[in-house]
Amino acid sequence: MKAVTETITNIVYQSEFLPVVRSINPSFARTIAWADDHPVVWRIVTGRKSKAFGLGSCEHIGWAQKSMDPDAILERVRHMHELAEGKSPYDSPDSIFVWRARFTLDHYQDKGFTGGFFQQHDAKYPRSCLTLDYTPQTFEEVLDLFCTWMDRCYDTRRVTLNGQTVRTFPGKEG
Repeated sequence: MKAVTETITNIVYQSEFLPVVRSINPSFARTIAWADDHPVVWRIVTGRKSKAFGLGSCEHIGWAQKSMDPDAILERVRHMHELAEGKSPYDSPDSIFVWRARFTLDHYQDKGFTGGFFQQHDAKYPRSCLTLDYTPQTFEEVLDLFCTWMDRCYDTRRVTLNGQTVRTFPGKEG
């Protein structure tokens, strides 16, 4: 047997705004750079103000939802980056999911920014649902977009936000 000593040099990609977030994986370099170019992203994914993309959001993969581990933070940033850039393999650039990420980036620092669980209801059951962020000034726009997105095959009677009715619809005749 022969013993070999090797010296290995790693390139580490590290955030300038959140130095605990770092990776030797070159595929994360662009994500970290993007978040550093948009520093509000670090606040979005580590705080609870954004219901759509913040800490605990079900938008993120299970292991990363509530963890403040640097790898979990980086995973949340990676996911938001894909959506905001319209490069998610699952969503087209004009989808509501891409719009939602861009909206959160654009409005996170606005007065009254918050989010909630929007849900469509027919006469008997809850149907389509989505967590969306909004501000008092953008609420109607966000609600209208949700109503455009929700499933049209049901006889929608109302839309709720966190269980409270925010819009009603007349039922279909007959």
